[in-house]
This record gives sequence, C-alpha cells and structure tokens, in this order.
Amino acid sequence: MTRTLNFSHARTAFQRSVMRKIARDKVCPFCMEHFLKYHTKPIIKKGKYWVLTENFEPYKGSKSHLLAVSKKHVRNFVDLSPAAQVELFALFGGEVRKRSIPGGALFMRFGNTEYTGGSVEHLHAQLISGGKRGKNKEPLITYLGYSVRSKK
Repeated sequence: MTRTLNFSHARTAFQRSVMRKIARDKVCPFCMEHFLKYHTKPIIKKGKYWVLTENFEPYKGSKSHLLAVSKKHVRNFVDLSPAAQVELFALFGGEVRKRSIPGGALFMRFGNTEYTGGSVEHLHAQLISGGKRGKNKEPLITYLGYSVRSKK
C-alpha cells in the first residue's frame, strides 16, 4: 500500500486514534471495501461514483459538514470521468436544497497531502456550512495548502 494517511494533518485525538487503527490494518479507509469499518456516520446517499455522508469528525463550529467520497480509489480530480464530476455536484446540490443551506463552502483536496493539508489521499470532497457572521462568532478555518513563502 502506498502512503494513504497523513497523521500530521489529523485535527483531533479521536481522528488520530482511528487513523492508527487504519495504519495497523494497512488499508485505505475511503476505499469502499473498508469505508464502513472506520466511518461511523450513516450513508446519506449512494451514487454510481460517490458515497455521501456526514463527516465523522466535523469541523468545530460547523452546522453541516458533508463528505462525498469517490467510490474509485483516485488521488486526483483529473482522473474523474465527466459523469463522476456531474454526479458530485448533483449530490451536494440535493443536500443544499434539502437542508436549505443559505451559504457554505465546497472544497476538494487532491494529490500529495504534504501540499494540501489533508489527512487521507483518496479523493473526497467536502461541503461545509456554519452560521451567519455576527458578533462573537469565529470563522471556520481549514488548511487548503501551504504558502510558497517562508515567514520572515
């Protein structure tokens, strides 16, 4: 198995503990034959190319944090078929309508996690929504990569 997990990007102790189990098993946690062994949230919808679920460790402060996991083990979105790309947006769009999400963010990290801040090198996309901007509210923040310049 090539490297699939990046422990340095785990956000919580619980996530690290699950990742340790996965590393011992030497599997990809997002490949469908292993996914439900480690992922504890119910599947919302299965498409031909994607599985849609809630993130098992949602970002702190988020109201909705959905995860679409590619059924095919790929690391880069350029390896997706046009039909898989269309299905991804249809799945997320359906949930935005169903949940009446007034605003949020979609993101997908791809490739080497040393460049992305991701913890699993198996293509997946995330839909995150929080609350409305207001007094005493903090922004939701995540890594999407690293600066090309060093701090001075």
